[in-house]
Amino acid sequence: MAKPFGDYYDTIFEDKLINMPEHRELPSASFTALLEKRQELEEVEAALAIQKEEFQVRRKLLQQRREDLNKKEEELKLSVIKFNKFLEENDAKQNRAKNKIITETELIIQKEKDILRYKAELGVLIKKREKLKKKVEAYSIYPKFLAKVIKMSKEFQDMNMVRTRFETLFITYDLLITKYQEDQEIMKTIKSNHNQFMKEKNNEIMMYHNSMAKLQARRENAKAKIIKGESTWVHIQNTAAKRTIILGMTKMAIFNLYMHVRKADKQLGPASEDTDIQLQAVRQYILELSHMLQELKKTHAFSTPITPTL
Repeated sequence: MAKPFGDYYDTIFEDKLINMPEHRELPSASFTALLEKRQELEEVEAALAIQKEEFQVRRKLLQQRREDLNKKEEELKLSVIKFNKFLEENDAKQNRAKNKIITETELIIQKEKDILRYKAELGVLIKKREKLKKKVEAYSIYPKFLAKVIKMSKEFQDMNMVRTRFETLFITYDLLITKYQEDQEIMKTIKSNHNQFMKEKNNEIMMYHNSMAKLQARRENAKAKIIKGESTWVHIQNTAAKRTIILGMTKMAIFNLYMHVRKADKQLGPASEDTDIQLQAVRQYILELSHMLQELKKTHAFSTPITPTL
């Protein structure tokens, strides 16, 4: 740290006094000179003290001015920041105002265009209304005609029924027209496919005619085999008829057994026409009788076998 100005001069004079040679015996002239030097030194020290005080005062003033300048500089910075912020906000407000003016101007122009368009549409609608008015006047005879029809007709009671019937018939007519058009398109497609099909089939017929000659010879051979097969088939039919008779008799016997079992066992459900079910019922009944017979044999130890009766 730098020393103050007064301390610096004090140090210099102290060094000079310390470095002065010592004289044990000083003459009177030297003593007078020494006194003068001391007096000069005191005057210099007094002047230095004054300068030192002035220097301290000036330093304090400079320090105060520096602090004031720093405060003013901070205040100026804050003022500049606030001013810049104010300018930015002002510019933003101006930009928003300009944009708003532009938007409102465009909106006014668009509304004016809409007004012109609506006026044109209104003119068209007015003309259309006049035409419709004339049509209404021209068609005014039809309600009168419908009123007469309703009076003469027993099917309709008011105009709404007539109108509903007409709308239904009109919708049906449109549907029929649409269906007719669709059918015409389908007919065209079918006709085209039919022509193509006939061409393909004619080609196939030509091929079949060529093959027919070969098949004719094979048919003659097949006729001979058919005659032989017919005789075999008659034999098979006769055999099948005999077996059918035997099968019928067997089913009849099973049915008789089944009915006998139903009479003996009242717990069976409704009668069934299925032969397999009838056989199962008869088998179950026989098994139950066999079980009962075995139990009786174990209990009474009969000497003669007991045969169940169906």
